[in-house]
Amino acid sequence: MYTETLAPKTKSVFGKLSQGDAVKSFYLSGGTALALHLGHRESEDLDFFTKEEFNPQLLQRQLEKSFKLSGIALEADMFNCYVDGVKLQFLHYPYKLISEPATLDGIEISSIADIACTKLITVSARGSKKDFIDLFFILQKFSLSKLFELLTKKYSQVDYNLLHILKSLVYFDTAEDEPMPKMHKAVSWIEVKKFMVETTKNFKI
Repeated sequence: MYTETLAPKTKSVFGKLSQGDAVKSFYLSGGTALALHLGHRESEDLDFFTKEEFNPQLLQRQLEKSFKLSGIALEADMFNCYVDGVKLQFLHYPYKLISEPATLDGIEISSIADIACTKLITVSARGSKKDFIDLFFILQKFSLSKLFELLTKKYSQVDYNLLHILKSLVYFDTAEDEPMPKMHKAVSWIEVKKFMVETTKNFKI
């Protein structure tokens, strides 16, 4: 895996997490997991999902054995905090994994297929520049029709508006003024937008 895509502090926190038991029932997802698979950009946040319900207060106590936590926010199915400036999110995510996760230092890493599905949902709500860049690289691996097929498989009990998701893939307004992430594989924002427009232009739901 492309561990060089982890920002230095993120790599340190990930290493310490791998030595304990706090994340044993979780898998890493999101942009950082995707960067580990594809090596396309640097990523900082650590987003952990689990299909099982968990106790946020218990998780907090487990993490505090190894880390000094700040910016703590917790709800019934979520725990967020910062460790040395690195954002950690732990989320109860009741949807099935459609592909076997990889493993890095004993921590499960969500598959590209599963990450692709969550990225589509994220972009349909509000796509950041990082999300569009991630989808650009995902779409070098999977066709758009394959992504929609995977989406309906992963969220089989959810009735998503696929036309809305398709339109969201070319809605760049909120992402325009955001900075480019530190890229490990060269691509420009203009190239990403052009590719997304061309990919969706003649796509039929």
